[in-house]
Amino acid sequence: MNNATAVIVAIQAPEKAKSRLANALIPYHRRTLVTAMLTDFLEALRSVHSGPIIIVTDSDNYQDIASQTDAIVVEDSGSGFNQAAIAGIEFAANNTEADSILVFPGDIPQASSNDISDLIASLQASRKDAVTLVASKDGGTTGLGLHIPTTYQTQFGLESALKHREQATLLGMGVNEMILSSLEIDIDTIDDLEQVQNIVGKHTASALEIILFEKHLAERRSFRGLQGPPLTQEEIESLIRLGLKAPAPHHSTPWRFVIVGSESRPVLAGEMGAKWKQDLLGDGVPEAQINKALANSSARILSAPTLLLGCLVQEGLNTYADSERASAEWGLAQHSIGAALENILLAAHVRNYGAYWISAPLYAGDKVRAALRLEHEWIPQALIALGRKNSDYKPFDRPELDINDYLIWRE
Repeated sequence: MNNATAVIVAIQAPEKAKSRLANALIPYHRRTLVTAMLTDFLEALRSVHSGPIIIVTDSDNYQDIASQTDAIVVEDSGSGFNQAAIAGIEFAANNTEADSILVFPGDIPQASSNDISDLIASLQASRKDAVTLVASKDGGTTGLGLHIPTTYQTQFGLESALKHREQATLLGMGVNEMILSSLEIDIDTIDDLEQVQNIVGKHTASALEIILFEKHLAERRSFRGLQGPPLTQEEIESLIRLGLKAPAPHHSTPWRFVIVGSESRPVLAGEMGAKWKQDLLGDGVPEAQINKALANSSARILSAPTLLLGCLVQEGLNTYADSERASAEWGLAQHSIGAALENILLAAHVRNYGAYWISAPLYAGDKVRAALRLEHEWIPQALIALGRKNSDYKPFDRPELDINDYLIWRE
């Protein structure tokens, strides 16, 4: 541990930092990631450094993080990294007893405490007229060390490592350059994140898990372009196990699932089609239109590489004499099967399977039960078609919705 060096960490406000990630991450994810990366870096730094840590920022969002690591927050105009570095250097020179300073960005969550310790030790052992430099793989600078007082002007930005070397040469200063593996990448792009995701600190790892999970939620689509082979028994059972993790009323287990094999499908498609045709004729739909719809429906049932039926049973549900509560109780069970099927659809998406939901069994429960020889207590709810993705199929785009059309607030 040491206190002869003041460490400056320059970082913009969460909503402005890492602007190159703006197209890849929603604002919430970007703020979460920026805060997590700074926390991981400060914790690694504080584990080997007892001296001043100065966070230079244009935001008050980092006060809690600063308190947790006994860091000082210095206000900055937010006009750029070099201006923030200058502000930090001036503060360290005028308000601490440090005889050297290290400037870091706040986006190196994979930085190891050993590398940070080695860098501080190298700076303290270097000549007073030398610049200590750690360059990133992309030509940037992930660590810059100077002795106080200094007239050196920082050169952060594109190709900053080269510019820092040139500035040292211009001032007749030596360059003490270090290669430290955990400081070779600063996070500017999704590719950068992917390169370090297995070695980042716990806070960034947690943020990345959230981002990845919610990315899957946002990207899942009904994918009807399916091809074989069918899913294996192990693949199917692992999906069903995830379906069984869904919430259910009163700690009940009302879900039941059926894998519909090829021999049962013609009967199933025929029985469901007959019921649907009867309903559509009653609605006055032209027969030619009905026949086209039935052909499409039958083709989906017959061609799906794997076909899964979700059912409900009354087991574990409360019974009520009045119809209102009885209906509400059944509504709870339907919420639960919906959650179970969504678990399966999301898991299928994560595994890069194609999958889509077919709700027709709700309209033909008796026919489905008879076609598949199910017990009377099993009440069919929905089918899920599963398979490998056909690369020629393009799912429908899902336009971004205006949240104000779907959300209201009540005080």
